Amino acid sequence: MILNEDQILLRNSVAEFLNREAPIGALRALRDNDNSPAWEPSLWAGLRELGAPAAAQSELEGGLGFGWIGMGALMLEVGRRLSATPLLSSAIHAQAVIRYCANEEQAQRILPSIMSGETVATVAAQEGPQFHLGGITTRREGNLLSGSKRMVMDAGGADYFLVSAIDHTEQQQIAMIRADTPGIEIQCRKLMDGRQYASIEFLSAEADEWLAGETLSKGFTRAYDQATILLCCEMLGGCRELLERTVSYLQEREQFDVKIGTFQALQHRLARAFCDLELAAASLYSALCAMDEGTDNLSESASRVKTLIGDSYQHLSNEATQMHGGMGVTDEMDIGLFMKRSRVCNQLLGSSAFHRDRFATLRGY
Repeated sequence: MILNEDQILLRNSVAEFLNREAPIGALRALRDNDNSPAWEPSLWAGLRELGAPAAAQSELEGGLGFGWIGMGALMLEVGRRLSATPLLSSAIHAQAVIRYCANEEQAQRILPSIMSGETVATVAAQEGPQFHLGGITTRREGNLLSGSKRMVMDAGGADYFLVSAIDHTEQQQIAMIRADTPGIEIQCRKLMDGRQYASIEFLSAEADEWLAGETLSKGFTRAYDQATILLCCEMLGGCRELLERTVSYLQEREQFDVKIGTFQALQHRLARAFCDLELAAASLYSALCAMDEGTDNLSESASRVKTLIGDSYQHLSNEATQMHGGMGVTDEMDIGLFMKRSRVCNQLLGSSAFHRDRFATLRGY
């Protein structure tokens, strides 16, 4: 990414903080403790002090004014260290849903606490085993919400849920509801990447309020596209770290009395992975520029980027694991943690297969 001086300063500050407070070993501790929260509170407190939840927003809105490229650079550093934070779920996705789906009064009242990180919200949209934007069965009946959601990120530590639903006219609705509201059953579990996700049942739960913007469906899609692009920034960070670690290992490991990095077959495999990754990174940078320019229609960009980086992350994690030999699949090696994260990221907000189909549909195929 081409960063200005302020964005470089933000990236370096976040990288230094994460190196100190959230090394990959911290993920193991979070994963192995069944009673641990969705993220480490001290880590989130430090990111709040750095202004990370409001990094992308303009100073007029109460943000830091680093733009989406700046936020992308921040998420890349998070991806390099596999840091568990509510940046994606709350500061990016939930914040965008409120920004584009709430009316002006609601936005002015709700956004400041989410931008400061004081309030954590997460979006509950997926209903089946696979992500799909349509096919909503969760229903609004008056002020009550009934239905179920799956794969809700960071639900165990969230203050509010933003829930997609439909009313009796089959029009999309978005409820804002406190996590401790009676009639909500939350079942949290950790997946292979060590992060917390939840299945939620809404049993005629009373919503705190319903977002009342004029274009709910369009706004919800725009927020989803932005979250997808920023998830890809995290995935790109994981790819960069995998590539650098693997190249370094090949330059040190000896077999038959020579460095295995001199084997042409391994060089060709990494060269291919590098080229695929650079293509994906260029597409991602283009999408971030479009976001900073205020482009309304991001759907094609989001689906293209998610497909390219999803494929790169999965392929590069396979190559890195194989080139580390049998050690690559052991828990002592960090490489295996990146491989597991790549599998979960590929499913979050839609798999590569979903986005290929969506991109083709948007292009008229």
